[in-house]
Amino acid sequence: MDILKSLSRKSDYSKTQLQFIIAAWVLSSIGEKKKPISLKDGDVLEEDYDKQSIYSLLYSIYRSMGEVQDEHGTKYEWTFNTWGYSWPASWGADPIASNDPQRFGKHAYTGLYQFPAVKEYVSKQNNKVNIVEMGCGTGGGAHLVCKDVLPQCTYEAVDMQQAAIQTCKRKFVPVLNGRLVATWADATQLTIKEGSADFVAVCETHVTEMPGIVTDEDKLFFKTAHRLMKQGGYLVWGNAIPDSTWKPCFDYLETIGMKQIEVRDVTKEAVIARDQDEARVKVYVEHCLKQFWGFRIPGLGKKKRLEAELALKNFYRDPGTNLYENMKNGTDSYKVVLFQKVA
Repeated sequence: MDILKSLSRKSDYSKTQLQFIIAAWVLSSIGEKKKPISLKDGDVLEEDYDKQSIYSLLYSIYRSMGEVQDEHGTKYEWTFNTWGYSWPASWGADPIASNDPQRFGKHAYTGLYQFPAVKEYVSKQNNKVNIVEMGCGTGGGAHLVCKDVLPQCTYEAVDMQQAAIQTCKRKFVPVLNGRLVATWADATQLTIKEGSADFVAVCETHVTEMPGIVTDEDKLFFKTAHRLMKQGGYLVWGNAIPDSTWKPCFDYLETIGMKQIEVRDVTKEAVIARDQDEARVKVYVEHCLKQFWGFRIPGLGKKKRLEAELALKNFYRDPGTNLYENMKNGTDSYKVVLFQKVA
């Protein structure tokens, strides 16, 4: 069992299924010639994993863990699969409570709508705007925007992972009185009506990750976003990706009829967030790993447990991991971007 490549985006694995999946992964290490997960910094090469498998595993784990406690004993369910950033002082007062366990992910979503041009547009629409999010994860960000950021908006949250959409439908859709719709679909193949979105939101979605280039998948993604937007509507996009990839993406967006309005670099704040979030991540990862008896298999379990720990922490850009160092040394940069669809 190769959990990096073999799991299906169509599945929402139960905790019992996850127990057998993890045990099979541990046992599969017998005779393993190559370890795809670095024991130094948790790095996994692009060719050694499939993003659909990784996210299927993560969202199933988040759901199966339910409510947990952070390092201070505050209960929460992990629904913000986002690195986020500390709130920049130049943006004004921090809108998220300092003791919120998932405040950095909430900053990432709130920050998408802090641009002056966005605020002016929303005001002209009497606060009644429609948002489509491509790659919504569990819908935690969608819920936050609908509840606190743009409380009169309507929102369609789209993700290719069934496990993520099921969490959104369970936890967030019922409390928003029809304003939030959760859709299971590939974001490059959406059938949502053309020109229906005032905003297309992209928050740390797993695209535009190849250094220095715009891939065919990226182009399909951007073309879909452009098709969904109204004339004069906006793409609000935040992510940490290879720094060399931003310009090719910006250039491509302009070729399909998008105009760059503003770009904000929050890399420094993103590193601060990872530093400040280290204790919470440590507690969460430890809690998760303790749940799986496969890691107690004599001889093999301890070694695979270390791999799992490092891979999870790298995914969260935890201090000392490869993805953290990439952001700290400038290989990756975190930007919040605003583009407008022009006639």
